[in-house]
Amino acid sequence: MKGNPTAKYKIISDAGGNRYQFFCDLSGAIACTTKPIRAETPEQELLLAWETEGKREFNPCRKCGKWVSDVMYNADVHECVECAPWEESPNYCPQCGKKLSEPEHFCPRCGAKLIYEGGEDND
Repeated sequence: MKGNPTAKYKIISDAGGNRYQFFCDLSGAIACTTKPIRAETPEQELLLAWETEGKREFNPCRKCGKWVSDVMYNADVHECVECAPWEESPNYCPQCGKKLSEPEHFCPRCGAKLIYEGGEDND
């Protein structure tokens, strides 16, 4: 599998140790903020944050290796929706996470094009 060993992240300095925010590689949405973590080295700290809290909030795409949240993951084929778009219209916007009440080609909240390969023309 290609890709990074962790999802994209940001370090937040905290009095009790650093906290880590992990982001979906496709949508950029925050999927996890860890409790304060301390370790001997920055590399050990990141690994500890990822393994104990961050990783469980993500799915690895077996095709491209991106770490994505559940709404950006096609569980039928174990790939992100960029590599394997849904056959039916998605229930959530992959960009902002808005729940969609009916099939749409563009998100009514953020305007993102919805990734969809089934049914009608999706341009």
